[in-house]
Amino acid sequence: MPVAKLYWLSEKLGKLSPGWVAFFGSLLLSLIDSQQGTINRDGMLYVETARVLMEGGFNAARNTFQLPLFPTLMAVTAQVTGLGLEGSGQLLNGLFMAGACALLVTCASRMFPEAAWHICLVLLAIPGFNGYRDELLREYGCWFFVMLSFWLALRWSDAPRWPLALAIQSSLLAAALFRPEAVAFFLALALWQFFEAPVAERWRRLVMIGGLPMMGLAVLVALYLTGNLGPGRLAREFARFSLEHFNTKALAIAPAFIEYARDQVRTILFFGSLSIIPVKFIAKMGIFILPLLYAFSNQSVRALLGRNRLFAWAFFAHLLVLCVFVLDLQFLAGRYVGLLLAFAAPLTGYGFWLLMKRFPGWKIPMVLLAMLVMAGNVLSPHPAKQHFVEAGGWLAKHASDTPRVYVGSTLAAHYAGWHLRPQPSAANRAELVAGLAQGKYDLVVLEVSHRKPDTNPRLDELRLSTIARFAHPNGDAVIIAKPVGADHDKPSNTSIMREKTGSIE
Repeated sequence: MPVAKLYWLSEKLGKLSPGWVAFFGSLLLSLIDSQQGTINRDGMLYVETARVLMEGGFNAARNTFQLPLFPTLMAVTAQVTGLGLEGSGQLLNGLFMAGACALLVTCASRMFPEAAWHICLVLLAIPGFNGYRDELLREYGCWFFVMLSFWLALRWSDAPRWPLALAIQSSLLAAALFRPEAVAFFLALALWQFFEAPVAERWRRLVMIGGLPMMGLAVLVALYLTGNLGPGRLAREFARFSLEHFNTKALAIAPAFIEYARDQVRTILFFGSLSIIPVKFIAKMGIFILPLLYAFSNQSVRALLGRNRLFAWAFFAHLLVLCVFVLDLQFLAGRYVGLLLAFAAPLTGYGFWLLMKRFPGWKIPMVLLAMLVMAGNVLSPHPAKQHFVEAGGWLAKHASDTPRVYVGSTLAAHYAGWHLRPQPSAANRAELVAGLAQGKYDLVVLEVSHRKPDTNPRLDELRLSTIARFAHPNGDAVIIAKPVGADHDKPSNTSIMREKTGSIE
């Protein structure tokens, strides 16, 4: 009987499409990776926002974080399933990521049907797209709704109807509630239809797919230019286009250049900032940059992009977003290129298929290498940072969340179930020193880093006595101490103090 059941299961699995395999494979990868590490800093912010939402309502949550859709979904999921807030966030992230992978592979199967399975494998293995599965991020919700809008758009292109056009726009608006820059994909859809649609249908389709978004954008721009948009998140996004801000930074760094190069400082800052994008893209693509380049070796760029036109325009639209971002901040987090990697996955998978076709004797080693990379994305050789969890457990049992506790480890405080506080600078202990001198603290929670021993606190100089120490095998530790000479062993059990914090991102 067990043999028959296994045969039945293998037969069913063999009938799964590449899209479904991508869905279940992504879920499995997320499940493995979620067990590997501690929560990320942005994840702590979302957990805090969800907690404030459950305790104080939506307006209180918006005061903690201005885009509370993801924390709201976390709170609702926690109430429905009985999971904790962090577990609810991981569940949502896993489902969003799996859905995004399935939709992308399904769309790519229409463009490159001969390479559908190769695209599935490559998508689940690209390091920069899969290397953040253990973190609570808004990106996954954004990616899912972006891919959903493209899946709907391909169906709409076959038979344009208003209900489906509105569904596409609603999906992109939902993506923008996770990451506002998703509105740039309205441009991608408009350009796609401008070059894809029959001439007689072109303007009708452009109005259907982009008329309402363009009207909304025009209203927002008018409100911003007249100063009526307010000081919120949208106003800050529009402010990224400020040429005055860019010139101010260029003038600030000009004295660092030799006199003859100072006239070129704007050019250097401009192209130096933009160079971050290809460098980050190549680094996050890893070894899969080779099949991506090989895809262009056998066909013309025009012919190849013609098969992948929707994702090509999406790649271009997101590239514009990243250009604005790096010109504003001269910084680019690895996960921000995740969508570029996803949009390049169909061509990369097609190049992978071409390589296997060209070198059939290397099929098995190539597949094994891709699977090793896939496993390396979610399996860390380093032990988990369990010392933060242990320190949090100690704090939850022996201390209270009060202003009389100096919290120098936000992770330990998070695992104690305390409200989020800004992380103090390890290099600046002035607040701690002054507070100890004034008798403000009964308990001190500090982090010790093996990488920066010079910044580690000297307990004897601070006149602190260690109560508990929780160490990681690499030498990092969380130290819980009290002032020397204190006549009590733990802080007073005063009521919990809730402190408001801004976005960590």
